[in-house]
Amino acid sequence: MAQQEPIDQRKLFTQTLIISMIIWLLVLMGWSYFSRPPVSDKPPDEIVHEIEKLRAEKDYVEATRRAQELATRYRGAEFGALGILLEAKIYYEDKQDAREAYNRLRQLEELYPHTKVYQEQGRPLLEKVAQEIDQQNRQLPSYQVIDAVMRLFGFAGDARFILGIVFIAAIVRLIQVPLVNRQFASMRKMLQLQPKLLELQEKYTGQELMQRQMALYKKYGVNPMSGCLYALLPIPFLILVYNAFLVYQVQFREGHFLWVNPDMAARFPGLIGAHLGQFDAPLVLIYALSMYLTSRLTITDPSQAQMQKTMAIFTTLMLVVISWQFRFPAAFILYWLLTNVFYTVHYKLYMRTPAPELVPVDESGEGRNGAAKRAKPSGGYQPPKKRSKHK
Repeated sequence: MAQQEPIDQRKLFTQTLIISMIIWLLVLMGWSYFSRPPVSDKPPDEIVHEIEKLRAEKDYVEATRRAQELATRYRGAEFGALGILLEAKIYYEDKQDAREAYNRLRQLEELYPHTKVYQEQGRPLLEKVAQEIDQQNRQLPSYQVIDAVMRLFGFAGDARFILGIVFIAAIVRLIQVPLVNRQFASMRKMLQLQPKLLELQEKYTGQELMQRQMALYKKYGVNPMSGCLYALLPIPFLILVYNAFLVYQVQFREGHFLWVNPDMAARFPGLIGAHLGQFDAPLVLIYALSMYLTSRLTITDPSQAQMQKTMAIFTTLMLVVISWQFRFPAAFILYWLLTNVFYTVHYKLYMRTPAPELVPVDESGEGRNGAAKRAKPSGGYQPPKKRSKHK
């Protein structure tokens, strides 16, 4: 019987990752498509009349569905803007839900800034709802912390938002320095083990290779999964800052950044943000590029370089799709970009420092240096031993 060829684990992992990403993207696209309301052939004026009638009858579920239908059918036109405005009014005036109303009005501001619907009705309502939400959020600790940071740079005028975001990103990165240093130490050990791993790959294959690699990791006290575990630790900080920025999103309407301003937003509605509280596509693409470059620069295992490159590409695409789908505010994307830049600079500076010698560990998990510290000191003064009272 012919001997079965060993399975290439890296190739199998890459194929599984690609298939999983494709399925995930298809599910997301399908959800976006099928969640759209059905489109009818009724004239727009008749749909508007039905919405007002449903609101009077307090059938807010059906009224919301009809408003979404109007926005979908006449996307890019005045009636499309009116559909979003009517949905915002249902949330604000009928359901007393100012936050959902603000989300719809922010969408109206991003996509339809030149329409009469926004200029005459949407903008005044947006200002009213924004002030109400901001007054409610002022009592929250996260709002007060962000506001204190922004007031710290009040001397810079409108630039205080940029300086404040840079300051927050730097502080969060400094808090994570001990954890990130452990991650880098693990990555450096993996680099130091590469020659030994390559020797094993030349001599062994299949299950025997995996066993000898794990034995080598154990011998030198290296956990190949620790880098991934440490990489997950910043996620709670990311969620915390994202929620804080959402609480402060009304104030970010006063902040601008290079091309993120009303003039550029007027030329490219829906793509470029008018302020830091809006979604900005170029900033998302710049962040995605920085994320990809960071993933390429921090490759520690040459034998898995192709797999890591593939993961970098699909992770970047996933982040772009998520950011575009949920339309994260430009302030948060800028913070995200800055933390990634700080991480890359930290990695480069850390890797420039001389690496300690990689030595085997003893059974207690300490290297020869640790064992030497526990050993009995030679020479010098030794405390006298206590004499026993009994011979």
